[in-house]
Amino acid sequence: MSVLYKMVSKNDNLNTNEEKKKGYYPLVIRKDTIGIATLAEKAAQNCSLSAFEMEMAIKVVINTLKKELLESNNVCLEGFGTFSLKAESRDIENPDDIRAESIFVKKVSFKHSTLLIHDMKVAKFVRYKE
Repeated sequence: MSVLYKMVSKNDNLNTNEEKKKGYYPLVIRKDTIGIATLAEKAAQNCSLSAFEMEMAIKVVINTLKKELLESNNVCLEGFGTFSLKAESRDIENPDDIRAESIFVKKVSFKHSTLLIHDMKVAKFVRYKE
């Protein structure tokens, strides 16, 4: 297992042309996007559930997660991270001027756990050959 990367030049939009700073940063190259079915197949190889049972279990967890977020709960998957909702409304000066109908979900936020990041420290990086 290795993580592919390539080096990409940084844009310096803050400084004038004479003072622009040059530099590079590593960009992770994504090989593929894995869907629920593939994830279930791979996970089923490590337990007694079939790929179909694992897929259904994942879908049940996702649906339950959505319901809990809609009940105003955060959902913490220990060792993985926490999901929560972020709300937004139009700009107002008086909080009494807003109605619930004018508030909407801005995004579903995910905050990774420190354990997840710790577990990712074993990543081995290999430069992508174009």
